This record gives sequence, structure tokens and C-alpha cells, in this order.
Amino acid sequence: MTLYHRRTGDHTDRQLHGLVRDGSLARVRRGSYTDGELWRSASAADRYRLAVHAAMTGRARAVASHDSAAALLRLPVLGPRRDRVHVTVDGRGGGKTTAATVEHRVPLSEVDVTVVDGVRVTTPARTALDLACVRPAVHGLCAVESALRLGAEDVPGVLERMGRRHGIELARRALTRASPLTESLGESFSRALILGWPDIPEPRLQHTFHDEHGRFVARTDFDWDGRVVGEFDGAVKYESGGLTVVQEKIREDELRRLGIHVVRWTWPDLLHPERLHALLLKALRPSR
Repeated sequence: MTLYHRRTGDHTDRQLHGLVRDGSLARVRRGSYTDGELWRSASAADRYRLAVHAAMTGRARAVASHDSAAALLRLPVLGPRRDRVHVTVDGRGGGKTTAATVEHRVPLSEVDVTVVDGVRVTTPARTALDLACVRPAVHGLCAVESALRLGAEDVPGVLERMGRRHGIELARRALTRASPLTESLGESFSRALILGWPDIPEPRLQHTFHDEHGRFVARTDFDWDGRVVGEFDGAVKYESGGLTVVQEKIREDELRRLGIHVVRWTWPDLLHPERLHALLLKALRPSR
């Protein structure tokens, strides 16, 4: 979507209000507009990305950060917040919040800034650690693992450059617990929940199983001592139709022939974590 900015002499306020009223234009932010038809058909994520672009216009010192950087970077995060645009300005003092923008004033090195579609944004590593400072622990761990999947490097160095600030211990803990082996946001969410349950042992990630002849059987999301396998089922896995479902069943049957108990869960189980907790407790009982 193309972004249009209100400039003196282009249209009167009355003309702009009329174009918005008849649907020709849609107001993105104060003074910024886009094609009305495209706006109405756009996803919430795309609308928010355009709002970030609009907010960054004329902000020479500011860098899009937190949820706004995650949106432009396509960094998967839990519960993305799109009510305000987040920007960071290098400095100290905490920043300020308005109805449309949150300004964070904290130390920010240029090495932790990149450019996406012409907008200066924090790098994936810095974005994830910023989020880990201000979001619940489960969200922070997921953000850091998402950054690792995008190839973020020297994340400890990024953390060091952030200095002393509110929430930095949460970010440090998220980095300590993060693994580069999870392969999706759903797997990261699953792992983050499991790590918070003292009665569920930490699982092994992405282990490869072979049969007695050395033939490859499966590479699994999670497993516990090779006797219980846990699989997060994202909806995408079954979108291609019946053949994929059959292949998954064959794979699961082969794991069971090895004496392995297979447990599966989906997004609703993660959104109601007591379901996943009960499922794993039952599967991991010593009697199995």
C-alpha cells in the first residue's frame, strides 16, 4: 500500500475528510492516508506495518523498536501488540507515551540498527531482547528463539550493549534459556511453558530416531529419554490434504513400533496450558 502524507496545498482538510468519508482514502495516522479499498482488504498486521511507516516519517533520531520492529522484521512473537507504534531514541530518561506512540529513551548503538523498507529498525536480536525486558517470561523466551531462527548473531553482545535498564534481568534469563533448535513459534511457546513446570522434565529437541536396521524413522520436536515423543501440530502441517495426514500416521506408527509413546498438541492446548500440562503428566507417568 502506498502512503500519502498531508502537505500544505495538496488538499484542504474538508477535501480530505470527504475522500475518507466516501472510502477513497483511509486515514492511517494523523496526516497520513492510503488507498481506501486496499486498506479495507489488508490484514491487521499489514495495517500496523503501514502505521509504523507513517509514524516514522520525519523522525530522524528515532528507530522503530519492540513490537513495531518485530512487525517490520516479520519476527514471530506471541500476542503482538498493535495499539501503538514503539520507537527508541538513544539516551536515558525512560521516554514518553501518547495515545498513538510509545517512545523508549534507552542506550542504543548504531550496530544494533538495520533498515527495512526504508525504515530504521532495531535488529532482530535487539528487538527480541527489548521485548524480553517488558513482556512476560514466556513471551520473552519466544521472541529470543524467533531471533535465533532468523539468524541473529552475537546476542550476548547485544545484551551487553543494552546496559543497566529496567527488565534487563528478564532479558538475560530469556537468553540463558533460549535454544536455537526450536523450529517455530509454536515449538518455542511449548518449550517455554514446559520449562515453567517443575514436574515436567526438560525435553530433548529435534532428536533423530532410527529403527533396528539403521533406517531413518523421524526427527521429532521434543522427546523424553527416547520413550515419550512430543509433537506440536501447527495447522499448516495438514493443509495439503489427505496425503500429509497419511504420512504423519505412518511416521507415528513407526515410532510406536520402537516402543515410543507419541503425544500431540495444537495451538488451543497452548492457549489453555493446563491441557498440555495434564497431557504430558499422563504420558510421562513411570508406569508407561
